[in-house]
Amino acid sequence: MNILHVCAGWEESNGAANIARMVAGEQEASGNSVAYRTWARIKELRAVDEVWIHCAWKPCLWWAALWARRYRWMPEASYDPVRLAFHGWKKRLAGPIERFFLRRADRVVATCEAEKEWVKAYLGKRCPMIEVTDIKRFFDLSRAEHAERLESARATERSLHLLYLGRRHPLKGLDHLEAAISEIVSGRRRTAVEGPVPPVELRIVDNAFGEEKERVWEWCDVLVLPTQSENFGLVVAEALERGKRVIATDGAPAWGEGNDYGGRLIYLRGYRDGTRDERVALLKNAIKDLIWTSRNA
Repeated sequence: MNILHVCAGWEESNGAANIARMVAGEQEASGNSVAYRTWARIKELRAVDEVWIHCAWKPCLWWAALWARRYRWMPEASYDPVRLAFHGWKKRLAGPIERFFLRRADRVVATCEAEKEWVKAYLGKRCPMIEVTDIKRFFDLSRAEHAERLESARATERSLHLLYLGRRHPLKGLDHLEAAISEIVSGRRRTAVEGPVPPVELRIVDNAFGEEKERVWEWCDVLVLPTQSENFGLVVAEALERGKRVIATDGAPAWGEGNDYGGRLIYLRGYRDGTRDERVALLKNAIKDLIWTSRNA
């Protein structure tokens, strides 16, 4: 089978592109011929057996849908109501185009049940078949050899290392995380209950690849993803695969199925639709619990 994957960009920092590569790699391993494009030629789109379209809102994706004989669309949480409301006037303008091509898809591929419901709500009655695929299959999430790093933080009396890995974006919630840490630090200065509280150190990394990225992971004790809207949350899988602890939110619903991965995943419910103060409080309490764990291990 000849399969063509179309994405608006193939840079390593693009989560949709990385998921596309995982799916394509699985397809290649099954004996299919796979190619990648941003703007594909009409001849290519008509010649392949199937086109996979990743993400949304881009003319290059509409072009692929227009000329493909058969296509599947993987929207990567593009129709999350929170995401739709962000720059909403632009999306309302492009909405008729998006719905037209989505409804013509042979299948829509969602990364979790929540996303399936978002797509159904966005398309209404004229909705194609929606398949839910588990992206977690591409990761070994049972590993826990590094899960005792909190104890090592206490043993060496160093700070608790929190990592935010991703770009600054209003929906990513980095400002809430920074506010939570600021409150913890200022509270520590005011009180000293049951001995000194280990300091918290936050590292914000926009892009890191290869050996540089592995050094970042080696430094990290806890990954924090304080998002209001996430297409899947690849960094959560990457952290768990390395045995790290993770604080995630219900803005990344693919991680809310109830599995805490041996206590390594803290999933904050009520964050997505909470007020700013409520979000900050949820993050603050989760981080303080981890500090308490590191002190009393």
